Amino acid sequence: MSIALINSIATLHKIFCVNRRQLSKTATTLRKKRIKQSFHTPVLLDETIEGLNLQKHSNPIVLDMTFGAGGHSKEILIRHKNCHVIALDRDIKAHNIAKDLAQEFRKRVTPLLGKFSEVDHLLKSHGYSESSLDGVIIDAGCSSMQFDEAERGFSLSKDGPLDMRMDGTRNSSQVTAADVVNYLSLKDLTEIIGKYGQERYPEKIAQSIVENRPFSRTKQLAEAIGNTFSISNHMIRMDAIGRRCHSATKTFMALRIFVNDELNELHTGIEMAEKFLKNDGRLATITFHSLEHKIVRKVLNKRGGDGQSPWHPDKEDYAKPFLSELETNPRSRSAFLRVATRTRKT
Repeated sequence: MSIALINSIATLHKIFCVNRRQLSKTATTLRKKRIKQSFHTPVLLDETIEGLNLQKHSNPIVLDMTFGAGGHSKEILIRHKNCHVIALDRDIKAHNIAKDLAQEFRKRVTPLLGKFSEVDHLLKSHGYSESSLDGVIIDAGCSSMQFDEAERGFSLSKDGPLDMRMDGTRNSSQVTAADVVNYLSLKDLTEIIGKYGQERYPEKIAQSIVENRPFSRTKQLAEAIGNTFSISNHMIRMDAIGRRCHSATKTFMALRIFVNDELNELHTGIEMAEKFLKNDGRLATITFHSLEHKIVRKVLNKRGGDGQSPWHPDKEDYAKPFLSELETNPRSRSAFLRVATRTRKT
């Protein structure tokens, strides 16, 4: 091989190495930018992290069961340098954000894709045994990221396909909101809207849905429900900070809860927290409506055959958003935080 050829190969190798470093640097920058852009304002952030009391553990392990856009998890990683976060979500997009976060905080994040009812298998398959966690977070309901994407079909204000599956397309056999409103009977729709939406006029809304179906878009459904009622004072609804609500809001919530089996999943999630938390480990739950509040209260206050509870809910560890948070993050208006300590028999 001639010296000229060797020099040419060496030059090409240097160019390749420089370009590879530049590409890697660009990819890292883009990934960090994507992570930064993906984070929404987490609800009751300080109160949740303080409630977990992680500073009493030398190397705490926290399971964020509703990772979403990662706001709570990232702040925990920043504040507690020795903490490891298990980032669980049933949404593939949230899972991808968790994988990006794992690149930013190397060896400190374990991304898991699945729902609460899959936690037992997922944790054990990744080497986590029962009674091995120091903290668990459950931020119930739909994430801001899901509401903000019209194509997910959760939002009233954005027109999109009537989907509402938190898992997205991960489970092709899961029913969509369109399946529910287009194929269920008047009786079934009335029950769903009344039970899960706590709607005052479930049959009237269900009747309108049956008369106007089929539906394929969120705006179609919202308009059909809105047209059910005349504009009168008794039908104008206000939220916790005095804003007017759409008459379809509760129906949309009911469909979302039904499609994703949210209440059963929440119950299972708390049971998994009970199973995997250490003695003196803490569970922080953030709920947004009375059905979720009721489930959390019931499970945390349950008693075993010996009359003892596996939880110690501290009355001081209840919190609602301050007015300052409501002004900057209106979606927190109905949030309610409960913190409970896991207690095991010695």
